[in-house]
This record gives sequence, C-alpha cells and structure tokens, in this order.
Amino acid sequence: MTILKGFHHLTVGVRHAQEDVDFYVKLLGQSLVKKTVLLDGEDPIYHLYYGNANGDPGTLVTSFPFRQRGVMARQGSGQVRIINYSVPVGSLEFWRRRFDAMAVPYDREIVERFGERRQRFHHPCGIEFDLVESDLDARPACLASGIPEAHAIRGVHSITLSLRDVAESIRFMNEVIGFRSVGQAGSYYRFETYTGGPGMIVEFLHEPDRLQGSSTYGEGTIHHVAFAVDNVEQQAILKEKLFALGYIDTSESVHRNYFRSMYFKMPGGVMFEAATTDIGFAIDEDPGHLGEAFHLPPWLVDRKDELLGRLEPISA
Repeated sequence: MTILKGFHHLTVGVRHAQEDVDFYVKLLGQSLVKKTVLLDGEDPIYHLYYGNANGDPGTLVTSFPFRQRGVMARQGSGQVRIINYSVPVGSLEFWRRRFDAMAVPYDREIVERFGERRQRFHHPCGIEFDLVESDLDARPACLASGIPEAHAIRGVHSITLSLRDVAESIRFMNEVIGFRSVGQAGSYYRFETYTGGPGMIVEFLHEPDRLQGSSTYGEGTIHHVAFAVDNVEQQAILKEKLFALGYIDTSESVHRNYFRSMYFKMPGGVMFEAATTDIGFAIDEDPGHLGEAFHLPPWLVDRKDELLGRLEPISA
C-alpha cells in the first residue's frame, strides 16, 4: 500500500509579502488560495498559500514572509534546493519572453535532464525554481491574464534535494517511504511514488562539498516538503514504520486547520511532512472564493483584528 500519494505542498521562507504575491500570482499565474498566519510562535507572520484555483494538493507552494521579523536562514545541503513546476512541452520560450518583460532573473541556458527540458529562474529572495516541460501532466492549468493555457503551469512537477551523502537516503526512499528509483543522470538521482509522473517525483542532487544549510524558519530557504496522505490513520501507520526502523525523530500529528501534519527528517537532513487531504480549504471559504479574505483557525479568531493590524497589507 502506498501511503504517500505525491506532493501536498512546499513551504518557503521569503522576504516581503507583497513581492511574494506578485511573484506567484502576477508572474506565474497561480491563485492565492488562502491568507492566514504561521501557527507557531507569538509574532504574527503571514502564511500564504498559492496553487491552482481549487487549491489542489500537489499544486501548492506556501510562504512565510520573514523580512518583517528579520530572520534569515542559510541555504545549503540538507534542504530542498529547487522547486520544479510543470509546464507543457514547447512552453519555455514563452516563459523566457515573459521573464524578460518582467525583469525576472533566469539562466540563459536551457538544460535537459531525464528527457525533459528545464528553465531555471529565481524568486526575489533567491530561491531557485525550474520550469520543466512535460506532456504527462493532466492537472488543470493555472490560468491568468497573459498566460495561455498551452503554456500555463500545472503544478509542482518535482523537487530537487541537495544532499552531501546519498546512499542511506536512497535506501530510505526505497525501503521506508515507498518511492521507486527510476533513473540517474550524473549527480542527479530520481524517484517516483504512487502512479508516478509530475507531482510525484523527487530528485537528489549529490553535492558532497556543499555546507549544511539551516533548519530554522527564515528568509531565503525552502523549509520543508509535505507529501499527501489520506488521513491521520495513514500518518499513524507511517509513524509506526519509522519508529520500528529507528527513525524516532518524528512529530505528533499537529492540527494545521486545513490539514493535519506529521513531520520527520530523512537521513540527508531534509524536513519531510505527511499532510492529510481530508479537511481542505473549503472549511472557511466557498470554492470559487478561495483566498478572498484573511482567515484564522478557531483558536485565534478572537485575535483577528490585532494580528491583521500587525501585518503588512497585501493585494492579489
């Protein structure tokens, strides 16, 4: 039985909230599907969710804008290094023209790996992204003005992890969490889960000389990757398996309002999460109106005016 069904979301630490909204919504055409706050700690920090219009798992990237708090994180090994978005074959030239028009930094060379063309570009805070061409992605397009459906992002294609060592992490992917090894290209290793294809791919980049990155929340890094699980019962099965094999640095199931989360680290140091898909974003907004209002979980609702008043105003 496959417990991890592909991606749920990626969570990144960025600079300013408005420039983050502009990057995902105005540049990439994603929808801002939820505006809330980081549920850890006392100081209010936005938690912004971007994805397709339905907020489907596997299309989601979420952000904590940390410039307001002034907390920096350090990029390095033991982290998700690159978020890879899926676009249809033949789309990269369109996106390069769009990057030029909007003064977005990108690599001039298009590379090919695992039979797919890739275009590297960068978030304003420095985080790396790739657009990966694939005709295997049937998810609804992230449509926006100026972005035709034939070139629009479909969701997270894959992630690339930076690892100093890979042998134990390969065994972990194959024997512990149910991913299949499907290829190697130089220092890159590829794994798939469930039915495979876009939204279910993890890549390792073996970088033995790269210094360890920080694990803290902070500006400039991808803090963790969340994989989709059906419910807390599936989390419990995974937790029991992790404990039985000695991976005991595993969290309890934490209520995140729109899902429940269980966190664990893989051998290379990257923070993984198992996030349930049985709650969703429609608990406080109707489908078709996601992201229109600022929302808080029930245990913070009485502080809404206070928290919102301490955050920078944003518009999508």
